[in-house]
Amino acid sequence: MPEHIIFISYIILFIISTIGHGEIFSRIIYRDLIKLNIGYLGIIGFFSLSIYGTLSSYFFAHNYSHNIILHIVGLMGFIFYLNREKKNYLEVKHVFILTLIFLIGAYVYKNHDDFPYYHLTYALNLSENKFIIGTGIFSHGFRTFSSLFYFQSLLYMPYIKFYLFHIAPFLILVFFNYIIFFNFLKNKKNFNITDYFSLLSIVFVNIVFYRLGEHGTDRSAQILLLLIFLFFIQLMYFEKKDKNISLYLNSLLIFIFLASSMKAIYYMYLVLIPLILLKKKFFKKFFVKKNFLIISILTISLLGNISTSYLSTGCLLYPAEKTCIGDNKWSIPSKEVKRMKLHYEWWAKAGGGPGYASEIPREEYVKNFKWFENWVDRHFFNKVSDTLFGLIFVYSLIFFVFYFFSYNNKKFKDILNFKSYLILLILPMVFLLEWFLLHPSMRYGGYVLIALPLIIITSLMIDKLNIDNKKKNSLILMFLFVSILGFLGRNIDRINKEIEVYNYKILESPYFFVEKVESITLVDKPDFKVYSTKNKKMCWASKTPCSYFKNLKSEKFFGLNMVYTDDW
Repeated sequence: MPEHIIFISYIILFIISTIGHGEIFSRIIYRDLIKLNIGYLGIIGFFSLSIYGTLSSYFFAHNYSHNIILHIVGLMGFIFYLNREKKNYLEVKHVFILTLIFLIGAYVYKNHDDFPYYHLTYALNLSENKFIIGTGIFSHGFRTFSSLFYFQSLLYMPYIKFYLFHIAPFLILVFFNYIIFFNFLKNKKNFNITDYFSLLSIVFVNIVFYRLGEHGTDRSAQILLLLIFLFFIQLMYFEKKDKNISLYLNSLLIFIFLASSMKAIYYMYLVLIPLILLKKKFFKKFFVKKNFLIISILTISLLGNISTSYLSTGCLLYPAEKTCIGDNKWSIPSKEVKRMKLHYEWWAKAGGGPGYASEIPREEYVKNFKWFENWVDRHFFNKVSDTLFGLIFVYSLIFFVFYFFSYNNKKFKDILNFKSYLILLILPMVFLLEWFLLHPSMRYGGYVLIALPLIIITSLMIDKLNIDNKKKNSLILMFLFVSILGFLGRNIDRINKEIEVYNYKILESPYFFVEKVESITLVDKPDFKVYSTKNKKMCWASKTPCSYFKNLKSEKFFGLNMVYTDDW
């Protein structure tokens, strides 16, 4: 029982601290952000901590002392938030209720396969050491920058240690649910497609993304993508006040940069910004002194991300070979970058996986749709198809329930008239096509890109129906609660399986499984050591930094430790 109390207390602390940092960031950088509800502030706090974690890693290890001070600052920010308005106490109450409802999702015994390979050791390394130049040599996982690891390293605290490194997606999930769920607790008189988009999004997230141990670095970014499109719809079609346009644009930029810092492919969604500025004729009004500071912070975020990637691999955006600049000691060789770029594309197009590999040479396999037949057989069935057909069934059911309670309905040809929303329909299809042609794996954004067209079309269809507002409210709340029941039910089933299959003794301990491995020393200097593991074991939570590449050398570079090898 004491371990459960510590576990839950730290989760609440991290939620409070993240909200507090969101409050501090908003007051200093762009004060209008404090007009947003606590869910948005939580994600803004997540963003500010991610930036801080990335930049501060060059100067400090994110150890107990550092993180205790950081979360004390977060608690102070939370007190500022509470003292700002009386209604904020109610928002906090709602967040705590949601946290307790979704708490079952935080109990994870088995994480995804990449967690012991590099996710855990990457964040733990940042908690125990300052940033090390050339870490891309440690393993493939250390080459792809994600701010999620830097945020996780800030959760390294006494007693709990690294056992809440998996909780970052839980925070995103809780804040996302708050943003969507409590929007509908107001007495709404007018509904538009943003409301139905919100409803269908939360149904998708709570039912499909229920398993937090499988989130990795991509699913949290995909949840943010839904909020990005929610902002986009609001700005493109409904918002007319200049003050709100500026506020929502800045919020949209924060969400895009946060998602992109987790997975670099999301930088392409910056294309949404000029579309909005053109539609609203807002160029001159947006690029003003008031917005200069937040735009500067976003630029620093981008520079911090690409600099960290460069100092890890020699590439600004690994494995894009054209971004690999200079011939540094720590740089991943061009030949290796090309090989891994091909490997990622080959893997995404179902060229290989556990227990199988295509006989076609990789260079040929990825070209001219030679991969398509195998992708359909290996990936579409059943990874894509399960999601696609499941969503079609669920959204069809939701639509027909709304249709059943409607009156004086239009004909279906009128319900399917989407002329006013062509841009909204075309954009997701363009992004989906890009995904399909270049990296058609569900973990590379596929889940949301498949869901988005269905969410948008279903939202537009429901919006055409004539339904009494009281019935709309009742139906929306019903489906919101159904989504939560789906989350709870699927997690109860998951935990039962983990108890049966993995012997998860949940009553004794809430913590996830960590295999104990024996470390060996690769680099042994008075002020710097690098380790590996015996018997080709994964690093797990062994001594850090932990490398899978054995023949390493090290030296100092501008005051930081650098690792490299001559054996490429």
